[in-house]
Amino acid sequence: MIKNQGTVELETNRIILRRFTMEDADAMFNNWASDEEISRYMRWPFHRQVAETKQIINSWLELYKRENFYLWGIVLKETNTLVGSINLFAVNEFDACGDVGYCIGRAFWGKGIASHALQAVIEYAFNTIGFNRIESYHAIQNPASGKVMSNVGMQFEGSAKQKYRSNQGYEDCNMYAIIKEAYHRESIIISK
Repeated sequence: MIKNQGTVELETNRIILRRFTMEDADAMFNNWASDEEISRYMRWPFHRQVAETKQIINSWLELYKRENFYLWGIVLKETNTLVGSINLFAVNEFDACGDVGYCIGRAFWGKGIASHALQAVIEYAFNTIGFNRIESYHAIQNPASGKVMSNVGMQFEGSAKQKYRSNQGYEDCNMYAIIKEAYHRESIIISK
């Protein structure tokens, strides 16, 4: 049984996951939302003006009132820099199955930041909310995202033809998942 808690602050030794605020608009716009390369495999178009970023953050502020809305800004502790976002949503509450997605600014790729964020969200999803399964998928043309999933113990489960529509069109995807039992058994830890 899922016990929704809402977007609460989470922390590792390197990052803080927190709710977005309107003060984050410039950092979000500059670090990832305005980058056409980053939005390539996403469902949202890159932002041409910071006003678009402000508009989306404003919609999230309203959604934070819901206990089943989970969206965090990823902040580097060392520099207090907002570098990306990560979200969690229930695919099916009855089955206690959730899905995760993340986005990191290009200047911060390859540094383990997404893995730290995903690890923190998975731990929260299993230990606090009560999910039994967390899954995710990535465009086959974006294997770096699959590496992030693998880094936190998610297992490759197969491919799906045209799983979702990105800015590129319909994407063939690789699917990954981890279940609570395996997570606790394997004690996947990415140096908190």
